[in-house]
Amino acid sequence: MEEKYLQAKRMIEKSQKILSISHKRPDGDTLGASCSLYLALQQWGKQVDMACIDEIPDRFDFLTDMNKVIREFNFRDYDLIIVSDAGASYMTRYHEVYPDIFKGDVPVINFDHHSSNDNFGTLNIVDATCPSATVLLYRVFETWGIHITPAIATALLCGIYNDTGSLMHSNTTIEVLEMSGKLMEKGGKINTVAKKLFRTTPVSTLKLWGRVLENVHVNEEGVTVSVVTWKDFLECGAGQDEISGVVDFLNSVPGSKFTVLLNEDDKGNIKGSFRTQRDDVDVAALAGQFGGGGHKKAAGFTMPGRLHKEVHWKIVPKGQLENTHETKGLPGGASEDQIVSFQLPKVQL
Repeated sequence: MEEKYLQAKRMIEKSQKILSISHKRPDGDTLGASCSLYLALQQWGKQVDMACIDEIPDRFDFLTDMNKVIREFNFRDYDLIIVSDAGASYMTRYHEVYPDIFKGDVPVINFDHHSSNDNFGTLNIVDATCPSATVLLYRVFETWGIHITPAIATALLCGIYNDTGSLMHSNTTIEVLEMSGKLMEKGGKINTVAKKLFRTTPVSTLKLWGRVLENVHVNEEGVTVSVVTWKDFLECGAGQDEISGVVDFLNSVPGSKFTVLLNEDDKGNIKGSFRTQRDDVDVAALAGQFGGGGHKKAAGFTMPGRLHKEVHWKIVPKGQLENTHETKGLPGGASEDQIVSFQLPKVQL
């Protein structure tokens, strides 16, 4: 890997104007990685712009110059493009706007830690053993000799804290804890990161999470499932980024094989998020069946479509109901929850 780090350094040294791209619907890891690169490369006198196709959520305003992130650009104006934390080229969604952006006209360095990465870069520095893209960049910066300022340390901590679930997920290794301590010594504001990412919750988010929790269901296969529609977003006054984090909360159901959260967006798509605590379940493989990917214990996909709730009716012998359930108030002694069941459309997992 170190040779690749040095190869990336040589590509940067030959460039003057560099574009650092985050993935769509940005989270703390992709933004922390992009911001740390933005600050680090300025130490070498490079002109750097940060870009993301979606708006940056307000909770990341503590990262340096987040208000300068651009959404549109002419990629041919740049000598080099760097993409961080995108498990595949489609995760930036810029291939839809600029179909030739990853076809080699401008060299691309791809920094990532997803095993599903499709190696879309001119140079691919992909290490699935890294808990976050910022852990990878910390290693890279050490090889490059970058001076870790308090602002860079905070950006790197943002990615670590995001992808380890505030240092609680199973990917919180000894290296991660040691690295976090070193970044705090260098002035990284861990308290600010923790407050902004996990301890700042608008009322709209609480309402949206309430809809998710209201819809939660453990199916007969032992899978925890919930859904949230675009109507839910509108009625709660919530933005699309406010769904972030609730799937990890759902993943705490005891005995569940894995968790699936499905949500609609405003563009006619369904986003699926998978989580598991089990070592014998690979949710990246499950997400791959829907054109997505990710990590073994955390993955997702996006596909065109809408959520549809089906109502299923069934006839149950009256005697059976009387012997096993409360049957007051409905014709024939059947209660509503016994004759009507709500299920998600079946998918092959």
